Amino acid sequence: MTRPFHVPLLWLALVLFLGSSYFGTQQSQPLILPVLKRVAPHATAAELNSVHALLRKLSHLGEYAVLALLWLRGFLVTRRVSLRAAAWAALLVCMACAFVDEAHQSMLPSRTGSALDVVLDSLGALLAVMLVRAGRDGTVPAPAAGPAAAAPDPGG
Repeated sequence: MTRPFHVPLLWLALVLFLGSSYFGTQQSQPLILPVLKRVAPHATAAELNSVHALLRKLSHLGEYAVLALLWLRGFLVTRRVSLRAAAWAALLVCMACAFVDEAHQSMLPSRTGSALDVVLDSLGALLAVMLVRAGRDGTVPAPAAGPAAAAPDPGG
């Protein structure tokens, strides 16, 4: 039973390690800023710092998208749950992990916990699960109804 969950648990360990004091903004700046400076040599320090911050936030989306896909696969491999149930379970596990990670970061002197990061983590997981569900169902989720959706079709 635990075999399908080895890879998601390993990825979770990596995500939680990346949330440790070894990978805060001050620790990643010396690694990332020189690379950004080579890519954009004329960028100001403020611009490089902004790109660094953006990359850090985008990494939240990616880390948790992968985590959700791995949990989803683990739940589906057991063949005891539907795609819908597996998607919900994967999403809930990711959201719980995001909350725990940010709570842990809030207790570290070199890190700060952030509700925005929990939202970004959850969004990454949600997008990954939605894409899988849309692909498996053969449908694309319907857009939200708005004023344009309520207007009558002028052609008919």
